[in-house]
Amino acid sequence: MPTVSVRLTEEEKKELIEYGGLSRGVKEGVRLYLKAQKSREIFRKLEELQKKNPVRTAAEKEAELIRQDREDRAR
Repeated sequence: MPTVSVRLTEEEKKELIEYGGLSRGVKEGVRLYLKAQKSREIFRKLEELQKKNPVRTAAEKEAELIRQDREDRAR
């Protein structure tokens, strides 16, 4: 398993230890960072697709508006 070095202030170290330990906190931080990066990549790809095919996204938006209108009328 790879080893990661992290620089922390004493205050940060105390806070991490409060919430379940240093190792656990760093691992969770890395997981969250990777998820955020993946999300950014997915949104970037979605934007590219929407630029390539604006008709499809416009049609999907119209369908959503129609659904909302029907639900509002049913109430």
